[in-house]
Amino acid sequence: MLTLEFFTRLFQLDLQWFVELAMHNLLWVFALVAVTFVYNNLKFSWKIFIVIVIMIFSTVEAFESVNIVILVGGFLFVYYIGEVILLTFTETIPSLKGKLPFTLTIYFFIMVALYALGVF
Repeated sequence: MLTLEFFTRLFQLDLQWFVELAMHNLLWVFALVAVTFVYNNLKFSWKIFIVIVIMIFSTVEAFESVNIVILVGGFLFVYYIGEVILLTFTETIPSLKGKLPFTLTIYFFIMVALYALGVF
């Protein structure tokens, strides 16, 4: 229900709630800023930052709504090995270099779907 509350507070322009959310989760804020720097060639972009935050909120909300539990050990092993392969593959193709965040997002959702179906 965090996504619903997030958008409700956004439409109400409740700035105090967003400041409290950021201050109570400073580690996550700095981690997401670091991810934004990595995805945008060491430059900060509000657009990418907001897309990443919304992506994380919606993913957590989707997992909670369908009661998917990700067992971390096996999933992360296959996910990170596949991500290294995907990053190596996208670095060699010039047309995919600018679409790295989109490619990684699609890869993440495909891996979660495969995990939920019991493929690995």
